[in-house]
Amino acid sequence: MESNSFKVLALLILLAFFLSTAPSAIARLDPSEKTVIITNNHTNYLSIRCFSFDNDFDVVHLLPWGQYMFKLKRRVIYPSATMFNCSTNMGTFVAYRYDYECSKDEYESCDWRFDEESAYRWEPRLEIWTTYEYAPNYESLSRGGVVKDWWRLYGENGSGLLLVMLNGG
Repeated sequence: MESNSFKVLALLILLAFFLSTAPSAIARLDPSEKTVIITNNHTNYLSIRCFSFDNDFDVVHLLPWGQYMFKLKRRVIYPSATMFNCSTNMGTFVAYRYDYECSKDEYESCDWRFDEESAYRWEPRLEIWTTYEYAPNYESLSRGGVVKDWWRLYGENGSGLLLVMLNGG
């Protein structure tokens, strides 16, 4: 009777170990990296912050035609969970998804431009910029995105715009 209890206990310990390590196996990353390049397409200074489930980058302030680059690792299991969003003052857009044409191995990067109106993704196969309308910028309000770093203050007479940096962002 004791040997059966020992076997059941050993089996339960083995099962507990397997269940505790399964999430890390699901989240394991592919060694291949993909680069995302985002360019300020506007004639003015704009801010952007990119994030995913695993990474949370700082706010980056880009001068006109300034670029921001980051590398990501694609997931092996559940590749659809590899996704990066970018938040701007005007809204958010999905900067990387597993089903974008640029996510294929034959392309080095996923290239974006953004301005006050829209975001634009380069379609390498078609060789054109595709327009994406911004989604509402709930991320900036709830997670502290680009909105928290800059606050607009207007002069008493309503003329001029003064940008003041907050939180050392």
